[in-house]
Amino acid sequence: MADAPSLSIHLNDPADDDAFHAWHGVFAAASSHDRGPDAPVWPEPELSAELRTQRSSSTTEIYLVHGAAEADSAIGAITLTMPLSDNLHRVDLGLYVEPGSRRRGVGSAMLEFVRSRTRELDRRVIASEVFRPYRDEKAGEGSADAEITVPGIAFAEHHGFTSAIGDLRSECQLPLDPALVRTIADEARPFHEGYVFHSWSGDVPEAFVEQWALMEGLIETDAPTGDRDVEPEVTSAEDIREQEAIFVRQGRTSFAAIAVDSTGEIAAYTQLVHSSVEAMVYQWGTLVRDQHRGHRLGAAVKAAAAHQFLQAGLDARAIITYNAEENEHMLAINQRFGFRPVERIEEVELNLDASG
Repeated sequence: MADAPSLSIHLNDPADDDAFHAWHGVFAAASSHDRGPDAPVWPEPELSAELRTQRSSSTTEIYLVHGAAEADSAIGAITLTMPLSDNLHRVDLGLYVEPGSRRRGVGSAMLEFVRSRTRELDRRVIASEVFRPYRDEKAGEGSADAEITVPGIAFAEHHGFTSAIGDLRSECQLPLDPALVRTIADEARPFHEGYVFHSWSGDVPEAFVEQWALMEGLIETDAPTGDRDVEPEVTSAEDIREQEAIFVRQGRTSFAAIAVDSTGEIAAYTQLVHSSVEAMVYQWGTLVRDQHRGHRLGAAVKAAAAHQFLQAGLDARAIITYNAEENEHMLAINQRFGFRPVERIEEVELNLDASG
């Protein structure tokens, strides 16, 4: 067995732009190599604002990895994100190895560092994601999926990670057809009499921000969770305002819609986020509360947010969304808008108490 490589792993100073630039270089090279040229890879300005901003509800550590000779280019990059208000047993891991430095034990040595750091933080679950090409089983391509060797999945399995839930990345090519959006809204309307809809662009109105925060916290566990070792999030209005401030620095614009019941409670919500840097739109959370399902509120709020986006006239190539493969109802709504799956994501977890 080959000896573990000698690595130099340094915590980035949040104020060090050069260090983050080097980190992003490894992240981008690894992500494009693993997922292909069409996969969304966050540009440096956007990811910098996301990862280097101190938040109330979480903290992120960014590490840059060199070989024994630190003067050489970086060969690895790590992010560890730790929730501070809930899920105190978890660490969310991003681990990236520069493609030319693989199959030398670099990733394994980096993961050993992550294990040690997770123990230091008194946490027990390391959560991450691995990606595989999408194969349409209904089109007779299901067997091909099993034949593909996916390095990230093989690495995770080798080191004791288990699959927690499978997701699909789907894309809807733009521009949206306004007539289709109106049709979807019209089809849903007879089913949700008694609900009032609100939609907007930009920040969440003050009148709704507390309830919006509640919805943001619930989506982590009210949506399908598979076998993830996760608890409901504690999200506050302060968290929402912090995220909105990050949007400003990223050049992003939010388009949102809610359905409110007769008591004034938010029954359903959704959010689209436009990136001016990427010319891309991301479909963020959509949730219908359990007691309000069956009224086609999911389709209705999605149509309302889509209408807000269309009114803005912003340029974008596609809308990207992620859904659990088992969430057939939401996948069906998305397909109605024109979304098609393009990638599979495996959410994996390593329980250090179980693995030793």
